[in-house]
Amino acid sequence: MSLAPTDVVWYNPVYDAGTIIDSCGEFNNVPLLGIRGGISYNPVLARRQFGYPLKRKPLGIHIERMYYHNQSDSKGMRDQVVRAWHTIHRKGSNQLGEKSNLAYETYTQWIIDEAAKYKMPYPLSRYLSSTTPLQPMPILPSTRVQYQEKMDDLSRACDAWKTKYEKAASELKDKDMEIALQQHALQQKEQKILELVGMVQEKDALLKQDPTRRKKRRDFFAGSCSYPDDSTPGV
Repeated sequence: MSLAPTDVVWYNPVYDAGTIIDSCGEFNNVPLLGIRGGISYNPVLARRQFGYPLKRKPLGIHIERMYYHNQSDSKGMRDQVVRAWHTIHRKGSNQLGEKSNLAYETYTQWIIDEAAKYKMPYPLSRYLSSTTPLQPMPILPSTRVQYQEKMDDLSRACDAWKTKYEKAASELKDKDMEIALQQHALQQKEQKILELVGMVQEKDALLKQDPTRRKKRRDFFAGSCSYPDDSTPGV
């Protein structure tokens, strides 16, 4: 009797610890030991089963195959697997992103192509943009009451955003007014400074034109620069 997809339990939310095993040791995949040999599972492809959908096809380096049989294990794969499980690399939800049940088209088409390459049956056909949306569509109201409630919610949301906009516009206007007043006060100070500088320059010019004041200034500076000699009494 063949297995059905529902017979295989890929993921049980009860055991969700918030992290998944991303790789072991030097293996890109997660190697598994069996009684007669070993295989591996790909953690990138397994993310879909853990609820972390892929938006595009995985890189080729991540699709690594590993299989060996104990009787023909000439490369010592079993010992490598044992050592690899001593170095486990994990990833958490902060690295994997948000969980979602969506199936993105690029990844789905890659799965279909891979199934066709290995001649595996796949129930879905190509170009499924109508059945695998990039984003879930909103649910439209089905009754007049639901429609009215939806319109009321949208109206309240619109009013709330309008209030926020008007408040922000008012605050911006107040800031512009405050900046304009500061600029006006600064201009007045600069004008006052220019007037004082002009008055000082005008006074200096008048002093230079007065011969009496000019002579007194020369005598003052000449007297301040004279030094006593040896003939001065008391020295």
